[in-house]
Amino acid sequence: MSVRVLIVDDSVIVRDELRHHLECIGCEVVAEAANTGQALALFRTVSPSLVIIDTAVPQTGGIGGLALLRIMRREDPAVQVLVLGLLPLPEVRKSFLSEGAVDFLIKPSLLNGFDYMRRRLEELFPELKRLAPAANRHLDPESMLEHSTIIGR
Repeated sequence: MSVRVLIVDDSVIVRDELRHHLECIGCEVVAEAANTGQALALFRTVSPSLVIIDTAVPQTGGIGGLALLRIMRREDPAVQVLVLGLLPLPEVRKSFLSEGAVDFLIKPSLLNGFDYMRRRLEELFPELKRLAPAANRHLDPESMLEHSTIIGR
């Protein structure tokens, strides 16, 4: 069974980069959301096993990124939530981790920084290690350069 992923970020570029790299390691990106309202509706519909949330995702309906994490963890305690932030603000990181996020990563250049995320996901989802040899056939250096940009706003 593949790891089903919901990506929550308002940047199409970031979502495209994450989708590309996640699919290359064997994840199935089942949905993408640009704001918290879309994210909550999709979360309830697609039942992801992993949600990746940008700390600065636009809020809708009075629900910010941290509230979204709380709701998702309350509705599905088994869901793994990985948080991405542009700045390593200690108080923001601490808030997300104390609410149940499995990790808080600084938005990297995926060419240089995705390897850590891949290793972290393999720790959380050991089945990705079994999928890696077949999935990684698509990860040649030229392909990585073609699909990688610096993540940010």
